Amino acid sequence: MSADIQAPTSAAANETLLVVDGHSLAFRAFFALPVDSFSTSDGQATNAVWGFASMLAQVIDTEKPDRLGVAFDVKGGTFRNTMLPQYKGTRDAAPEELLTQLPLIQRMLTALGVTYIEKPGYEGDDVIATLATMGDKAGYHTLVLSGDRDAFQLIDDNVTVLYPGHHFKDLKHMTPEAIVDKYKVTPQQYPDLAALRGETADNIPGVPGVGDGFAAKWINQYGSLDGICEHADEIGGKKGEALRASIDQVKLNRKVNALVRDVDLEISLDDLRFGAVDTAQLNDLFKELEFGQRTKSRVLKTFNTGKSANSLSAGANASSNDHDGTDMDTDAAEEANALHVPEIVSITSADQFDAWVQAHHREIAVPDALASFAVVDYSANTDRHLTCGDAVQHAWTVSAWGSAKPGRAKLHTLAIATESSAAIMETPSNDELTAAVQQFLDREHGAAIVHGYKELLHMLSAGGLDMGLPLFDTKLAGYLSQPDFHADDLREAAEHFLDIHFDEDEQPAQGMLDLEDDQPEDQPSEQQGKDLAIIRLLALTHAPVLDEREQYWLMRAIELPVSRTLHDMEHAGAKVDLSRLTGMRDQFAEDARFAQEEAWRHAGAEINLQSPKQLQKVLFEDMGLKPTKRTKSGSYTTNAAALQDLYIKSVDNERANGFLGALLRHRETNKLKQIVQTLIDAVNPTDLRIHTTFEQTVAATGRLSSVDPNLQNIPNRNAQGREIRSVFVPGEGFESLMSCDYSQVELRIMADLSGDEALIEAFRSGADFHKYVASMVYQLPVDQITSDQRTHVKAMSYGLAYGLSTFGLAQQLKIAPREADALKARYFETFGKVHDYLESLVSSARKKGYTETIFGRRRYFPALKSTNRVARDAAERAALNAPIQGSAADIMKIAMIRAEQALKDAKVRSRIILQIHDELVVEIAPDEGEQVTELVKNAMEHAVDLAVPLDVSCGMGADWQLAAH
Repeated sequence: MSADIQAPTSAAANETLLVVDGHSLAFRAFFALPVDSFSTSDGQATNAVWGFASMLAQVIDTEKPDRLGVAFDVKGGTFRNTMLPQYKGTRDAAPEELLTQLPLIQRMLTALGVTYIEKPGYEGDDVIATLATMGDKAGYHTLVLSGDRDAFQLIDDNVTVLYPGHHFKDLKHMTPEAIVDKYKVTPQQYPDLAALRGETADNIPGVPGVGDGFAAKWINQYGSLDGICEHADEIGGKKGEALRASIDQVKLNRKVNALVRDVDLEISLDDLRFGAVDTAQLNDLFKELEFGQRTKSRVLKTFNTGKSANSLSAGANASSNDHDGTDMDTDAAEEANALHVPEIVSITSADQFDAWVQAHHREIAVPDALASFAVVDYSANTDRHLTCGDAVQHAWTVSAWGSAKPGRAKLHTLAIATESSAAIMETPSNDELTAAVQQFLDREHGAAIVHGYKELLHMLSAGGLDMGLPLFDTKLAGYLSQPDFHADDLREAAEHFLDIHFDEDEQPAQGMLDLEDDQPEDQPSEQQGKDLAIIRLLALTHAPVLDEREQYWLMRAIELPVSRTLHDMEHAGAKVDLSRLTGMRDQFAEDARFAQEEAWRHAGAEINLQSPKQLQKVLFEDMGLKPTKRTKSGSYTTNAAALQDLYIKSVDNERANGFLGALLRHRETNKLKQIVQTLIDAVNPTDLRIHTTFEQTVAATGRLSSVDPNLQNIPNRNAQGREIRSVFVPGEGFESLMSCDYSQVELRIMADLSGDEALIEAFRSGADFHKYVASMVYQLPVDQITSDQRTHVKAMSYGLAYGLSTFGLAQQLKIAPREADALKARYFETFGKVHDYLESLVSSARKKGYTETIFGRRRYFPALKSTNRVARDAAERAALNAPIQGSAADIMKIAMIRAEQALKDAKVRSRIILQIHDELVVEIAPDEGEQVTELVKNAMEHAVDLAVPLDVSCGMGADWQLAAH
């Protein structure tokens, strides 16, 4: 029975058929979204399912089709494998996490009332071709959604291919005109072009050296592939020779790439109606996948057209992503998730503002004890069961628009809002209004919601304002609830946490300077009202999660105070000696140039030292060195580790050794020059200080990082790299810099958390720690431990704290994996409780789904239950690392809070200006060195009480490098 071809009808002529390449869309969704952020508590990946639903809904909302069919491939070969045995033979197997989601996608389509089709012996492309032909002949405007170029042969006046661009939303409408514009042939001729060109992805060899351009030229000259083959003898040159040698292959290619358009599908176009959602089935599936109510509501909004298979009143059990634990129907869900945009009131005077505050104060109901929460200490006995309950629902929202760039901050607009109303003030404002707003912030900051307290402080400072610690920060809350996800702006946070999506012209502007410049100043932006509503909805979403997980204490006691400290550091900046910095850059540039010329001399030619291809030729062809490992592209690797290894092995080859030595010096000095140039570019011309931005919500472990510039990028392992630190100097009114850093903090934490008496004793011995540990591991007196033994044991200690694999340890120490295994076994024999502790971390994380630090910071590891071994092993290493690294991060943050408070209480002028890794850098005012050293050292050493005391080393000097100790 052939495919059911319907006669054109007047109705069909005005209707649209959408045919979807199911495998193509599933692959696209899988690789667009991280598995780690889309997995159930038992490890089932869901990113492809979620992405498939979202992307398909996007196309349906845009194109509004009347019929919909989804085609899938079937396991096993097709007739094409008989014709061309190697067909698709080079494709990598699909990731296991994707394969397990394909049946889930098909279950979802069934629940949504969408027909999907697969036909044994045929590819999904043949199903697509048949459906498109059915639609075309029946008079439908047919759209084919596919990322496979083979679909281009289906295009005609009634058939358009929707071809995804780099971003899925940038779907290209491939019409006959679009094909001619891009390939210079018609859609009917496209299969001929593809046969000549070949298709690497499908392992179909084309004519060597012939791409789209030459193929199109021949097709336009001779009319078709048959015409080209008939006139093959007339085509000269190497391409003509290649064509004649490939004619049989090309003819076979043409048979292979021809899509079958009359597969017996046993369906009619009427079977492709959709809109009858089986809500109960969808509820069960989404509950199983742990999708939230918002996702379900959004999907139903697109796919449910009022013809559901059963009533919506059945509702859906709220998943872990819903947070409220209640059932609701679609209308109720949409109401709960709607943006309640406040009425905007433009404020221009203090009287207006005071009247507005008085009128809306009754909407605020934050308990006094919560609004005035203050941290007493961070001891193990501190009550961390602090919750915010429903206080965020009855809190002010404070937001600003402008620039939060440290040292160059600007305040454009300030808003203070309740759920119903928003007072928006443009700046610069008059002194009376500024004073009124400051009085409000002094009084109400503890009852306010913000998004990015640190960034808000920068903008407020630019307007002459300040604000104490708020009740809730939605940016920090998102980070605490999902530390592996980082939103760059409010839009990304809304999309990720609220499933709210934006057009390009309605992106939230919170924190940005480019606010609709053509808008009248007295007409506040509608988008500002939406931003305020988004912030409030984020707070309502995150608050129950943080309460349930006992994370709210972490925000109020650690993260918010650290935001304040970081703002002060960023605002102060770090002074640099610009002339020394410039001289250093020029010297590195000269050193790099000299190394380049030296490399050229040994190579015998002026090659591009950045070109892997040219380096491979010089090293492996000209100099005859044994090739390194191959990369995925098939070439040989020339990365730093490989070159260093070659350099060591080429000691007997004078030319190669000289070339490699110069090449490595060139790379190192060039890198240092780039780092220095980045610092020069970052110098603020008004105060000659670098105002880096400390990132508080990026590193999943809880560690701080810095950008613009990245000061953690300054090398500290070689003399040249350390010399860069010498450009950081005291600013005007200060006399020196002090550096204070923790000694072996991760290992002290590991000793404390494991409770291993032998490791604790190693710290308490007062001897060289690593030598002492090595003596215990090797069972030798301390004075007999060699430097290699100390190095090996030190690497093992830190490797365990950082989750380093045995293979990684072997590579780092340049020893055989069996030696690394033996060392690890000896280490665990000596420190048995360390072994037990590390084992318990993984097993506990696998059971609970997360790890915790000393202070309750969580990190989630759904991949611990993944079917993919590589992903699972990576998750295990990260689970070993997270509690120790996260605890070190918490301790450093507490130390910063305590140190800054100690300096303020002592009323000294000295101030913290940098935090790098485990180090604080303090700018010392005259005559305060001794006092400040004691204050900061005490704050750091008593940040937390461990079984092993924290040890802090401090040094002082005329620049950062001289302060090293």
